[in-house]
Amino acid sequence: MAGRGSRWLARWLPTLKSRLAVGATLVLFAAVGLTAGQMSEVAQTHMLRAVEMHEQTEVQRTADTLGRRVRAMQRSLAVASALLTPEVLADPDRLRAFFATQTVLRAGYAVVSVSDDQGRVLMAATRDSFFEPRLRLGESAVFQRAMRTRRVTISHPVMGVSSREPVVAFMQPLVDAEDRAYGVLLGSLPLANGELAQEVIDPTDAASEGDELTVVADASGRIVSHPDRRLLLEPISKEPRLADAHARWLQAGRPLSAHPGAWSTGEDLVAMAGEPETGWQLWRVVPRGSLLVPLRAARNEALLLGGVFSLAMAVLMVLFLAYQLRPLERLQRRAGRLLAGDQRAAWPRAGGEIGRLADSLRQVVAERALAEQARTEVLRRLASVLAASPIGLAFQRDGRFELVSAEVCRLLGYDEAQLVGGSTGIIFASAQDHAALQAEVAAAFAHGEVYEGEWRLVGIGGQPFWSRLRARPVDAADPAAGAIWCLYDISSQVDARERLEHAVRHDPLTGLLNRDGFARAVHRVLAENADPRAVPRPATLVMLDLDRFKPVNDSAGHAAGDAMLELVADAILESVRSSDAAARIGGDEFALLLAHCDARQGLAVAHKVGQAIAALRLDWDGRTLQVGASLGVAELDAATMTAESWLAAADAACYEAKRRGGGAIAAGA
Repeated sequence: MAGRGSRWLARWLPTLKSRLAVGATLVLFAAVGLTAGQMSEVAQTHMLRAVEMHEQTEVQRTADTLGRRVRAMQRSLAVASALLTPEVLADPDRLRAFFATQTVLRAGYAVVSVSDDQGRVLMAATRDSFFEPRLRLGESAVFQRAMRTRRVTISHPVMGVSSREPVVAFMQPLVDAEDRAYGVLLGSLPLANGELAQEVIDPTDAASEGDELTVVADASGRIVSHPDRRLLLEPISKEPRLADAHARWLQAGRPLSAHPGAWSTGEDLVAMAGEPETGWQLWRVVPRGSLLVPLRAARNEALLLGGVFSLAMAVLMVLFLAYQLRPLERLQRRAGRLLAGDQRAAWPRAGGEIGRLADSLRQVVAERALAEQARTEVLRRLASVLAASPIGLAFQRDGRFELVSAEVCRLLGYDEAQLVGGSTGIIFASAQDHAALQAEVAAAFAHGEVYEGEWRLVGIGGQPFWSRLRARPVDAADPAAGAIWCLYDISSQVDARERLEHAVRHDPLTGLLNRDGFARAVHRVLAENADPRAVPRPATLVMLDLDRFKPVNDSAGHAAGDAMLELVADAILESVRSSDAAARIGGDEFALLLAHCDARQGLAVAHKVGQAIAALRLDWDGRTLQVGASLGVAELDAATMTAESWLAAADAACYEAKRRGGGAIAAGA
């Protein structure tokens, strides 16, 4: 049973009905998932918005509570300050009696003290004791502000002088009937024990990840109340759960209580409100994860139910598709037998789309048989033409040979089987040549022209030869239909042409360039420098006239003179670079074109050439013949931007060197 089930599954999985069933199931799953996800996102958005509004309201309420506590502490100082007359400040006993009666005031502050108008602390009291600290507040900015404004002033959080812990101080100036300040009543609260915000902050708050957190910061952004004592007096940006929200609050322009704010930062929801009396801010952090737990549970339940529903619908769909596609399966079996060559098989009868499909397949099979017959006849005739053709013919399509004639095989040395089906690039000397040909052929065909060009082809043995290639598209309107190539071997014509071109531009005796070839080289350098897109490069001409050559010709004969000229040519070629142009432009006159050389480099080359010629010795009929050279150097510049002016400058320099005597070198002005 298991074996039959696995075989059935193997046959069923690749079928159309299986793909339709799988596709429909995936669509159902996707629809359910997207719907549940979208509903969850909408619910989550509304929930978070409601929580944000609630947290804004709560944090503002808490900030107002903090403000009321601050104002109550200020009022307690104001009430007590009315009992501190200048006479009381001047009498230590009366001052001690005053503190003894202020049990409520001492209970509200950690330390209560009084100072004179110079900032000298006269007496201080805690909840349990009295003492006279030797402190001076005169230099304190908050003391000076309280004395100047005659109003209660709250200090920034500072380190306590005696306790060495962070504290905040409330200073109530003592003012007489003539509005003169004669001292200050001061109450301080330590921040470490949380007394400042004990009515608004839950003592169970913790700074650990995932818990709710309430933090109070002063107007400058320093923490004045935090469950973690280590963060007191630190910038609020040091609290990692508030850093991002604090930065966004600063970017928004630091709104206070009139504009409470809420932000979503990572896994937390942060709300903030300010207390306008002190400029302090109260920050509240609530983990988003704890808010969304019920919503996520509901979403998972909806996804589970949707998956079960989708699976059940998929099973029903498979059964329905299997029943509807039974005629198509019979049509598939009949078509397979007909395509395998069984022409006796009958096509099934069916209605609707399957019946029309059966009719279309029957017509395709009939047309295919007719096309195969026509193709066979065409190929037979084409093979006869290719076999009889005296020139190389080939049909290529998509960069590959599909038909080649016997002459193509003979030219390249390949068998027909080696070429047919292979890339046309195998017969070219390089991949660059093949790519260039394809580009030129495509351009010619695009203009409705037949392509013709000369190319170096390579046979099976690697021996290159020159061929004229002519290409014509099979269908000018359809480049994908391929092209017909005609190949001719023109190696002998190319060799003859190259020999003729070499003879036209070179001196037959020395093998150097002649006057015409040298003039072409000069014009080529001038054209390169005249191109506005090219970077100008230096170039130098050297004109050379042999010294004492006429006596060689007159005394030893023209044969000796020719031998000497050949030695001079060899010496010149050995003294210059292969990229330099050397020429014999007349009798015993020579010229050099030094590309990319300035006048200084040209003089060095001329000196080297002159030494090489002076060192030549020709043994002839028992005599040793010797010549020298006078050389003129002219660099290409703004005054010699034509071939005539440049050559004239070099000639003038050569004449000047000749005038100075044998073996001289002169540079053009």
